[in-house]
Order: sequence, then C-alpha cells, then structure tokens
Amino acid sequence: MRTVDMTTTPHPASGDDQREHDLRDAVRTDIERVEEPARLLRVSAMARSLLEEAKGVHLEERARERMHRIYEQAIKEVADSVAPELRDELERLRPTPNGGTPTEMEIRVMQGQLVGWLEGVFQGIQAGLQLQQAAARQQQLGLHTGRALARPDGLRPQGEGNYL
Repeated sequence: MRTVDMTTTPHPASGDDQREHDLRDAVRTDIERVEEPARLLRVSAMARSLLEEAKGVHLEERARERMHRIYEQAIKEVADSVAPELRDELERLRPTPNGGTPTEMEIRVMQGQLVGWLEGVFQGIQAGLQLQQAAARQQQLGLHTGRALARPDGLRPQGEGNYL
C-alpha cells in the first residue's frame, strides 16, 4: 500500500517577495505607531523653528534654561503622540546634558536630534503611505484587467502560466 504525505509545504517566496512583504509590514507598523500625527507635525515644526533660531544667536544662561524647558516639553508632547515602542526609542536616543543648564552646543545637539528623529518617523509614514497607494493601484489594475489576484500562499491561480 502506498502512503501519500498530505501535509502542505508552503511555497517558498522569492527573496524579493519576502523583502517586499517585510517592508510592507514594517511600514504599516510605522503608520500605526503614530497615534496623533497632527500633533507630531506641530511639535516638529516648532522644534525645527527653534533649532533655526538658536543657530545664529548667542544664548545666555536664561535663554538656554528656557530652551531646555521647551525641549523637555516637546519630548513629552512627542511621547504622548506615539506608541510605546517609539517612545522608548526616543528616550534611548535622547542626549542628556551633564546636569545644570545645558551649554549652547548641548541645546543645539538636543534640538537637532529631536528634529532628525521626527523627520525619520515622518519618512517612515510617507514610505508607508506610498506603499499602500502602490498596492491599491496594483490591486485596481488587477481588477480592471480581469487578472486574478495573487494568492497569499504564493501559488499561481489555476489557468495561469506558460503552455506549450
């Protein structure tokens, strides 16, 4: 008597397909991690503006203290606008001055780091939105041309392929 193995073996996705799938998951996650995008945009604009203003000006001690308080408040606002994973990442990357009033250079580094981090978050969101739009266009194109959509298991629908 002959036995047949009825267990299914998933069709291995090509490296490109797997990378695209991983990228889509990562981007979807980036979009979902920002709970209040409008708030994040406002804080980012403020931080960028403060950084620009601080570049060309000598900051006396009171001004540095004020900038440090504004920076701390901006960090709090950002932390309240994002998911815990991003909040933790921001906290890990955040420079900390050596006690007391930060120097001008420390103020600039802190502001620059915050602006750079926020821009990275926005780039992740933009990439995610572009991927979602591209996927939607691809799906619409498939529907308009009457082509069957790809199956999640990577196998081709019956009736497709090269015939001799």
